[in-house]
Amino acid sequence: MKTSQEEISCTWQDESNCIECSLNEKLNCRYNKKQWQYLVSTLIPWILLEAGGLIFIGFTPGKWWLLITYSGVTIAFFFLGIKSYVLCSHCPFYAEEGKILHCPANTGLPKFWKYRPGPMNAFEKIILTIFFLFLFSWGIGWEIYGIYFAAKNSGLLGLAFTLGLSVITLLTIASVIRFIVVLQKSFCPYCPNFSCPLNRVSKKIIAEYLEKNPKMKEAWEKKGFVIIKPTKTPQKREGNSDE
Repeated sequence: MKTSQEEISCTWQDESNCIECSLNEKLNCRYNKKQWQYLVSTLIPWILLEAGGLIFIGFTPGKWWLLITYSGVTIAFFFLGIKSYVLCSHCPFYAEEGKILHCPANTGLPKFWKYRPGPMNAFEKIILTIFFLFLFSWGIGWEIYGIYFAAKNSGLLGLAFTLGLSVITLLTIASVIRFIVVLQKSFCPYCPNFSCPLNRVSKKIIAEYLEKNPKMKEAWEKKGFVIIKPTKTPQKREGNSDE
């Protein structure tokens, strides 16, 4: 989908415009490949450990559907356009020309949809929240169940299986916690996808960014977002003393 010039946010305009920008260091609103690499470096261990735990559980008779479900939902959400529609298409980074997304969190995802500068609606937030809950809990939940099942059936699976799955589960939990901490500390407080449920950018900074992007501002105001402009405190003139 081609994005009109008036819809392209300042995120993708000439970088020289950023030199005097008041939002410097307040937002991650310019593409930085190193930020994406950093986030991916925290995501990959979690995904691999979670998948590894589900593979372990797959050796339990009849439990391969857990891994298949996890893989299917994750692939569909990330790579078949669900995530890009409910979340990414609202982000200024999505306004870039081209069919591949470049942003600090989701570089490489295909862009199936047109850029939508307005905020996410309630349904989209619900879908995204459900997926996040699935992603954070599916693997760990079943890994914990697998430990219980293995301990209960130690004769069938053996002590090594139980201990191995226990280690994987603990590492998975640690990797999830690390990912969430990194996300909430280094990304969500600075992300220009302001309507994401995890976003922590202040309304003041949101208003500043919208003022620099009229098309996005218009779309947000149509959805009820009110931009409160700071009021200047009148200064007392010299020489007007009551003495």
